[in-house]
Amino acid sequence: ADARYLSRVPVLLADLVWRNDAFHDGLAIDIDVRSGRIRSVAEAATLPADTPVQRLTGRALLPGFVNAHSHSFQRLLRGRGQWKPHGEGADFWSWREAMYAIANTLSPDDVYDVARLCFIEMLRAGWTSVGEFHYLHNGVDGRPYARPFELAERVIAAAVDVGIRIRLLNSAYATGGVGAPLRPEQRRFATPDLEAYLRDTMNLVEMVAADPLASVGVAPHSIRAVPRTWLRPIHALAFGFDLPFHIHANEQPAEVAACLAAYGRRPIEVMAEEGVVDGLFTAVHATHVTHQEIALLGSGGPTVCACPTTERDLGDGFLAGEELLAAGAAVAIGTDSQTLLDPFAEMRLLEYHERLRKLRRVVLARDDAAGRLVTAPVLLHAATRAGAASLRLDTGEIADGAAADLVAVDLDHITLAGTNLDTLAAALTLTAPADVVCDVWVGGVQRIQDRRHAAEQEAAAAFRRAAAAVDAAARMGGARER
Repeated sequence: ADARYLSRVPVLLADLVWRNDAFHDGLAIDIDVRSGRIRSVAEAATLPADTPVQRLTGRALLPGFVNAHSHSFQRLLRGRGQWKPHGEGADFWSWREAMYAIANTLSPDDVYDVARLCFIEMLRAGWTSVGEFHYLHNGVDGRPYARPFELAERVIAAAVDVGIRIRLLNSAYATGGVGAPLRPEQRRFATPDLEAYLRDTMNLVEMVAADPLASVGVAPHSIRAVPRTWLRPIHALAFGFDLPFHIHANEQPAEVAACLAAYGRRPIEVMAEEGVVDGLFTAVHATHVTHQEIALLGSGGPTVCACPTTERDLGDGFLAGEELLAAGAAVAIGTDSQTLLDPFAEMRLLEYHERLRKLRRVVLARDDAAGRLVTAPVLLHAATRAGAASLRLDTGEIADGAAADLVAVDLDHITLAGTNLDTLAAALTLTAPADVVCDVWVGGVQRIQDRRHAAEQEAAAAFRRAAAAVDAAARMGGARER
């Protein structure tokens, strides 16, 4: 990207800073430009008079938002999965067929171009880290590429090129349903050999080890897509190298029914029996869980990653957010199918879905300093620290030693008119659009300046070319690959 947009600054001084679950004024953030970390957060009044300062007038600084669950290639589904043929049902499973159709047309160049545009859109909305749940592994014919990590490398390159922090969650995908063979349309996802998957994951870990923005985790796709006997060995790898372990779980009633029929247990129960539900573990969605499964998710430090805009779009169901938090589970957020790339929307839907489910207000809440029950700290925790913990990233807070991943919001934005120190957090989390984000730093480097990324026009043009080629392939009824 254009170096003019990647300016490094040692000390940021905004009107307000979100720290310790509240906004504070008069705080200066000193960034170590070599490490990309926050050197210190101090009272601005204590700075030496000759300290070079970048004043962010009319701005409030928050920790960068952490997108704990993404499939970047599904950005192409926006607008393409919102219809159905007459006389046919429309649900998660019919949507999945549309997703397969797109997945089986993408060339490596397309994968890069789509991911790059998707990641720029994330940055513009304030996402500074992404957990990319990656399961496009093979060519459109199902055969491995000559470079075995061709598509993983393209996705990582897209993230690094635009400047977003990425944890590539390498997905294992061996079955087309519980105990069923892979379907032809799943051939690009196939990792049929466990030992090869484990070896490939470690090769990916080593490949990105020197990159400050890129890292790797493990992701057995779901109880539908891997035998339960794979869970322990994959978790052992994660445990041995301190890698996050993510898995889709309990998203659909049919998935739960298939698991019960095969194993006599529900998905989270199977995972607990295999010993993988711990501090490394993140269950993605978990929209259909019992009280017993909630108790399992509340012990040992696991995380549940909700993706409310996608779950709303697909008709998945509601997260039992109040019960999960009460049980001790952490709740993070993600964008999944990229229906909407807006961390504020994901945050507020956590709370608003609970209001619809519970028929009352102020559900996901904690006491503030004034003794009131408030939702903003809970929602901002889900968007920052909980996501960072889920991905095992040293970010998600404005603190000494943390990664300098920061978001500036525009206090003069029309939607924030009339807010004050006491009301700003609630207005941001429950009412504001992503357009309030004006500047973004990742690792101390400014990636978004005045709501723009230096590469966005070129990236958008490349994305349009990829989308047009996908549409042409759909009209032809066949796969394509360059």
